[in-house]
Amino acid sequence: MIPTLQRYLFGPSGLCPRSVDKGVRETEGELSFRLTRNVTGGRPTIVALPDVGLVGVIAASFMISNSRSEVIGSIELEDQPPVAVVQEGRVLDPIRIYELSTEGGAAFNAVYSDIPVPPALSWQISEAIMGFAGSADSRELVVLGGLPEPNRINIERPRVFVISSDPEYTNSVAQKGEVEVFEMGYITGPNAALLKMGRERGIRVLLVLAQAHLNYPDPGASAEVITFLNRVYGTSYNIQPLMEQAESIRLQLRDLMRRTAASLTRGPKGLELEAPPGYIR
Repeated sequence: MIPTLQRYLFGPSGLCPRSVDKGVRETEGELSFRLTRNVTGGRPTIVALPDVGLVGVIAASFMISNSRSEVIGSIELEDQPPVAVVQEGRVLDPIRIYELSTEGGAAFNAVYSDIPVPPALSWQISEAIMGFAGSADSRELVVLGGLPEPNRINIERPRVFVISSDPEYTNSVAQKGEVEVFEMGYITGPNAALLKMGRERGIRVLLVLAQAHLNYPDPGASAEVITFLNRVYGTSYNIQPLMEQAESIRLQLRDLMRRTAASLTRGPKGLELEAPPGYIR
């Protein structure tokens, strides 16, 4: 008997679950996510897509490697050329969904991408992430990323900023995590789409952004993001190994950073460096 996957398609009628035979690829809808088994509900969902400094990707990859983790699904972008990732002889989807748990008892779901998401697909992938979060009864989306800082080379410890779809929660989590509130500026790409969707749908979305190099992988910024997660979610990741590998990580991820930087130039990335008009007082 052929095992089945639970697949969710997005079409004119919105999110629609269906079972499909494993290995059969359907083309209806713009994108879909699929799960290989039932998801443990009620967990926060970490979101890590390549962007400034690959901050979220590095942080999430480190967390996955240092947790009990399992791939439980994937997200498919129909307008993206077919890509397969091969790791240690295993064929993986480039945008994967994980379950991970730590020795201290903290548990997350995670959406992790090995490839840059074209700016034109920001809304679509955000819809898929929101759909997965809803199906997993996820109480919160925690989006990890970088904030371009032109003077990053002279900053020993990058500052971390948070902003969420719930202003009261933003202030409380900033205090608990010993970080700053993102008071003014622009958010772009999937981060902006997720914030707006969360506000409209009543799903809490938290952006955690560290000052980072715009065009270079920045493990130091990722370490500060993980430190924040340790404080807020009770994890106990040791960031020392990450810092010791910083140079090799920069070399290993330089090609992904190059592709990501090229993708960012096709969107309004860098807008975060500008101040919006705000209110004239």
